[in-house]
Amino acid sequence: MKWYDVIAPIYDGAIRSLYLPYRQKAIQSLRLQPGHTVLDLGCGSGLNFELIMESIGAQGTLIGVDFSAKMLERAQKTVDHHGWKNVYLLQKDVRQLNIQSLNSLTGRSVQVDRILCTLGLSVFPAWQDVFEKSFDLLASDGRYCVMDLFNQNNIFQTRLVNFLANSEISRRIWEPLQERCDDYSEERHPLTHSSDVVVIASGNNPQKGKSTLNNVN
Repeated sequence: MKWYDVIAPIYDGAIRSLYLPYRQKAIQSLRLQPGHTVLDLGCGSGLNFELIMESIGAQGTLIGVDFSAKMLERAQKTVDHHGWKNVYLLQKDVRQLNIQSLNSLTGRSVQVDRILCTLGLSVFPAWQDVFEKSFDLLASDGRYCVMDLFNQNNIFQTRLVNFLANSEISRRIWEPLQERCDDYSEERHPLTHSSDVVVIASGNNPQKGKSTLNNVN
């Protein structure tokens, strides 16, 4: 994960415009409301922040978690530039996250209403553990969204993407979410410049006593 400390200075310029439409769709799928608490996993330099803050407003809380100190430095500059007082940043291995650490960070009792992970599950080591542990933080009937690249073909282009992003884009990152959630929704958007597909999947943490119902759109 130290690779992202190295590429932090060029990261935004390389991917901001390419993935912006898919970030917008992912955040729309979260069905955000003013006052929600949102956990942005692998938040990087904060490219999701402005889109999230537009929906949750000053009443909400945004918590960005990343393992890269350099990425978080850039995220903090974004926070300072906008003057946001309800955005909190945490450098931590996502697998070690718990409600107590979020409570300590924010200085209050936290209920995680929404979780977003964009271009993260293809990068995280032990990504399935990351998903399971983070999903357990989600409030009952809270919504979780993942957005990531997918290409199962072992071709030069795929290997190049994996090398540049230190990722593994053959992971079927939507499957654990589909298995655990209610009101499942999935979109796939082929990229025009490659054979990669952007997958956006979202769903709700089932309330107690409710059965799981998966509807693929």
